[in-house]
Amino acid sequence: EKGCSLGACAPLAFSVTFGDRTTFSYDRRCCQGKQCNKENVPLTPKSSNPNGIECPACYNETNLSCNPVHLQCTGAETKCIEVVGTVTINRIPYFALFGMGCATESACNLELSIVNGTNVRSYCVGPKSGSPPLMS
Repeated sequence: EKGCSLGACAPLAFSVTFGDRTTFSYDRRCCQGKQCNKENVPLTPKSSNPNGIECPACYNETNLSCNPVHLQCTGAETKCIEVVGTVTINRIPYFALFGMGCATESACNLELSIVNGTNVRSYCVGPKSGSPPLMS
């Protein structure tokens, strides 16, 4: 989705992988000038290399819960995340989605409006016990 910012713009990029391997990538870039956002933004390819982190993961568009499975995180997705999405219609918020999985650190603790007026809140938690620490 492209558009014009009502206020200050800050770049933001993140990715999340949910339990059924549903992946969500987001990349907000800022520019100034007439039709400066005309070009499409290429998303950074995700790595498929395991990083040693394991998170509970699931995805549901009908309930505010789901049955998590263990998901091996890959690449830069080193945080375990929970995401709740709502859509507001006539000033009434409706549940839209719930998910758990692996995410980049930049996806943690966000409140933002994304595609088609869906409002998303995210919360990051530590990996499940038993996951090895990330080594550099």
